[in-house]
Amino acid sequence: MDQRMSVSVILSDAWELAKRNIWILLGFTIVQFLFILTITGVLGVVLGGGSGTAALIQNVVLSLFDAFFTVAFYQVFFKLIDDDDHPELPDFVPNLLKAVNFLIVKLIVGLILVGIIAIISSIYFINTPEIDTSQPFSWELLPVFILIAIPIIFFTIRFCFVVCFIVDQESGSSEAISQSWTLTKGHFWFISLLFLVMLGLNILGAMALFIGLLFTVPFSSIILIIAYRHLVNNYTDEEEIMLNDPEDKDGD
Repeated sequence: MDQRMSVSVILSDAWELAKRNIWILLGFTIVQFLFILTITGVLGVVLGGGSGTAALIQNVVLSLFDAFFTVAFYQVFFKLIDDDDHPELPDFVPNLLKAVNFLIVKLIVGLILVGIIAIISSIYFINTPEIDTSQPFSWELLPVFILIAIPIIFFTIRFCFVVCFIVDQESGSSEAISQSWTLTKGHFWFISLLFLVMLGLNILGAMALFIGLLFTVPFSSIILIIAYRHLVNNYTDEEEIMLNDPEDKDGD
């Protein structure tokens, strides 16, 4: 890893990018908030609250929106990094194939985590049948929560750049998973520190009457985008991650 790459450098670059494009960043967040609020309200009225089917449909719709919204956000900010020009309207329209690939990744990772959680929970409760599961916040259940949190944190960090590869390198779902796994190898603790910083920023945003989250949540995504570019630019084996120079995309 290049010695110039550090948490402070990444945060500084992310701050400069966010500061130059603050209205675009806030615009994305406001649109996301209004859409989620509208969809949740409409589906609640149409389908009725409380039923399992209504909750499932709402989760599917919100998951679809999240995939398209995330792809659009990453498209725009990669363009802002690579080009001096401001993004145009087509840049804000999410690419369908990229959104579908991101959905597939979310499904794959979700199934992996559900399987791991089921295995851990089964083993734990088989060996401790005397535990009262009716009280989920009891100290007796703390070990299983910790055991479950470990793989969730691990896979979150190892797969944190899948969207970057899907949008920036136009990778497929399985390809993006493999590339993110390769890129994060040897940088687990460095990326973990970045996640702790992002967690701290979002806690501060929540403390500011939750209004601060309008900035800190999308800013966390910008931090990941900048970290991805730093890691890619310092990666030694370009073939393993299909490194494409942004200038090459323009035919230079």
